[in-house]
Formats: sequence, structure tokens, C-alpha cells
Amino acid sequence: MLRKSWLLVCLCVAMWMMGAVSVSAEEHQQIKSDMKLELNGKPLQLDESYLIDNSLFVPYRWFAEGIGAEVSYEASSQKVTVQKNGLTVQLTIGSSEALVGGSIHKMVGPAQLINNSTFVHSRFLSEVFGIKVQYDEATRTVHLVSNIEQSSEKPASKTYYVTIEGFQFKGGNITVEAGSTIVFTNKDKVKHNAAAENGSFKTPFLATGESGSITLTEPGDYAYYCELHKNAMQGTITVK
Repeated sequence: MLRKSWLLVCLCVAMWMMGAVSVSAEEHQQIKSDMKLELNGKPLQLDESYLIDNSLFVPYRWFAEGIGAEVSYEASSQKVTVQKNGLTVQLTIGSSEALVGGSIHKMVGPAQLINNSTFVHSRFLSEVFGIKVQYDEATRTVHLVSNIEQSSEKPASKTYYVTIEGFQFKGGNITVEAGSTIVFTNKDKVKHNAAAENGSFKTPFLATGESGSITLTEPGDYAYYCELHKNAMQGTITVK
């Protein structure tokens, strides 16, 4: 009788663990996206794209070539290289870190293989090359806007990334160059935003997985906070 009871307990624990694994897998499920992409008003043709944790991932080669970049892939190291206007970006499949012009930047999710193609975060790859990203929810269209008059000899403006997680601005106390873009991405289950104390900038309230960006052109210290959680969430951006 004791042996049967012990086997029953073991079976229940095993079923519970299998259920926990199943839930965990669903939390990171890849959902095929029906979003459309346009570059300077013209459709950007992609075979497929996916929403992963509410962030849009696109096939890097099609996307990079679509925005006028040169691309290469090294199978032995699973390293992706994208070059445009003298700026080199290197990504490694499975890693959330990107090497941008020699500096390490954190992405919202790792580059990854889907159906034998390499997919990357579309906003990161756009903004790192100075391309603005605007989303029209009514038409489910991502509009990419580049400065077509930009000289190839002029280096692209830098983009920095701040992750909102655990009611903190992770990497939020930073020093940037004038003209830099700062992208805030919310990973918490509640909404947050980033608002400057001097009123110079304010992002929309961001739901889980959403991003908002600002561009700072004037040197100075910009103290900022989340309007909904001001006492807990604060940071400072120094513009040189």
C-alpha cells in the first residue's frame, strides 16, 4: 500500500513538471506576423516575419538588403555581419548582445534560427543605422523612415538601448553623444514610460514588449522617471 502511494506521488510530481515545462515553452512561442513594412513609403518585401515576446523579428538578409546594407554570414561561428555607411554590426545566433562599431549593445532578444533562416529584431537593426521606426496600429504597418540625403561619409547617429524590467531602468544612467537616439523597451507586465523632469521628452506608456524612442540633440544632464512609478524608477542621461 505504501509503495502504491509513493508511486502515485511520483506520478503527480512528474505530471506537474511536464505542465510547467509546457507553460514555459508557450511563453516564448513564435507567432507568425501579418504586419507590413514600408521603407520611405515603399513596401519592403519579406517572405515572413514573427512576433516573439511582442517584438517583431524579420529575416536579417532580406531586411538588411532592403534597407541598403551589405550582409554576410559565417556558418562555423554562426555570426551575422551587416554593413552600411561605414558602420559594421555583428550579431551571433542565440545571443542578445550585438557588436556595433566595436561597442557592445543589448538587444531585446537574441538573433535566432527559424525555418533555417536567421531572424533579428527589426527595430534594433533599423535604428542602429539611423532609420526611424513608426508603427501604424490601424493598418498594422511598420513605417521605416531614413534620411535619404545623408552622405555615405557621415557616420550614422548612435542608438542606445534601455530595458525596463523589475521596475528599473536597466542601463538607464548613460552618457551619449548629441544626436543619439535612446530606445526604451518595457519587459514588465505593467505599463511604464520615461519622462524628463525638465519636460524635454516623454515616451508613450509602453505595454509589455513595446518600445519608445527619443533623440537628444542638446548637451546637458537629463533626469527622467516613470510617471506611474516615480519614486521607484528614475535615471539620468548625460548628453555630451
